[in-house]
Amino acid sequence: MSDADDERELVAAMADLRAAEERVVEALRVFLARDAVTGRPVHGRIGRAAQLTGWGEQRVKETVTPALAQRRRAKRGGRDGGGR
Repeated sequence: MSDADDERELVAAMADLRAAEERVVEALRVFLARDAVTGRPVHGRIGRAAQLTGWGEQRVKETVTPALAQRRRAKRGGRDGGGR
């Protein structure tokens, strides 16, 4: 295979990966939807979603709630020196 073929294959694989990740995100939003009666998250679902996806709880939370990710980035960006 030539380098051009390898690059095309990589680009196609990355496009497939992004599409699959978007499907996972949509499925997570449905799986982690708040209870219609209480308005609270369903207990234990974030941990289970993290196990199923292998993403970790924080990434699952930030994927389902983009505002959470933005707040965390803003907090980190406001630090002096970048350390704890």
